[in-house]
Amino acid sequence: MRYVIVTSRCPVSHDRSGGRETLRRNVGGVVTALHQAMKVHGGVWICWGDGNADMNYPVEEYEGYTVARIFLNRNEKHGFYDEYSNGTLWPLFHYFRERVRYVEDSFETYSAVNRKFAEAVAKNTDNDSVIWVHDYQLSLVPGFVRKLGIANFIIFTWHIPWVSSEFFNILPQAKEIVDSITQADMITFHTELYRKNFRESCERLSQPDFNVDDRTSAYSLGIDSDYYSRVEEPVNPLETLQKNGRVIFSIDRLDYTKGLINRALSVERVLKKYPDTRGRFHYVMMVTPSRTSVSEYIRMKRDLEMEIGRINGSHGDIKWQPIIYMYSKVSDRVLLSYYRYADIALITPLMDGLNLVSKEFVAASGNGILILSEFAGAAFNLPQALIVNPNDINAMADTIYTAMNMSAGEIERRLEAMKTSVTRRNLKWWIEAIEKRAHTLMANRKAINAT
Repeated sequence: MRYVIVTSRCPVSHDRSGGRETLRRNVGGVVTALHQAMKVHGGVWICWGDGNADMNYPVEEYEGYTVARIFLNRNEKHGFYDEYSNGTLWPLFHYFRERVRYVEDSFETYSAVNRKFAEAVAKNTDNDSVIWVHDYQLSLVPGFVRKLGIANFIIFTWHIPWVSSEFFNILPQAKEIVDSITQADMITFHTELYRKNFRESCERLSQPDFNVDDRTSAYSLGIDSDYYSRVEEPVNPLETLQKNGRVIFSIDRLDYTKGLINRALSVERVLKKYPDTRGRFHYVMMVTPSRTSVSEYIRMKRDLEMEIGRINGSHGDIKWQPIIYMYSKVSDRVLLSYYRYADIALITPLMDGLNLVSKEFVAASGNGILILSEFAGAAFNLPQALIVNPNDINAMADTIYTAMNMSAGEIERRLEAMKTSVTRRNLKWWIEAIEKRAHTLMANRKAINAT
């Protein structure tokens, strides 16, 4: 099976700085999974070339497959990516209605860029190719591919939450998006809830000929569990902090969906409600930069840092601060060592399609406990975590206190059960499950066409 994979992000990018050109491998669960599939099957990976030297590499051979890049001018990038994908669709599909922007002409630009991707698909597809399109940035690609006369089998994978049908219908272009996605032969989500919500959206928008139950599936993206479980870092970077008690850890990119201020407030509530915890823990909050030139994110960073400063000033002293805040990128090696030695991971997004950090922590942890938001897709896979509502600051504080005082036996029992889940449904399982279902559907389609 030869793939034509279509994503907004490329597996590798070329950057030029100071007269030197470098090849940057993009990281992330989806990119890693697809890279493994492409190395096995080969084919073409169509993506947006956003590296500042990518223009020199419109087509590139990379580790057994071809990378074919789409290039966008400034107006296309702004309308497609900044305005519609991230200004309209991202907040809508995370239930942030007050943040949804409806900018004139942004959908037209989004549509034009999706058509550009579809034209690249048509150019790179042969009779044996399976087309695999990914995520909310490219929701119109399946529809445009069909309009170009391409009859190949199409998989479409949606990586963020799919909201309730009532909420989805807020979007003026709701029907256009569903009409396009349902042109795919197979559609996958990370949870059964998202699949159910999509089915109801189809029903609400009148898709009588679309067999939702046969053509939609829920497969939660896994991680490379072997990689995360082989932590070779012998030095514990948290050893000094742990002399004062438990270390709570989190890492997130800066985004309003992550619930960062709520998390800081829950740590403050622990100190107020349980005075005996003062000086007995540190919360290490790592935040990685995101959209650093966007004014909304600049304000978000400022507000978070002011809140952390206030909490540390009110409850800490010269010898002890409850929150240790770091705003920077972090290497894989450093991150793995934090996963390995942290006592508690506090992963509490307000809404998250999946959240692979929770799975990475479980795979790498030596003896840690996971506190996980019920609104992260991963909560469906990891019921042995301490599940919380991130909007309930008081309950979050109670859960943190419970985790700080949990017995070693219960921590071990919960962690082992989660490790088993993460190992069984790892990255390899995800790819194989989707491919197995695709083969079944392709065989069914072939049989129907033969009659």
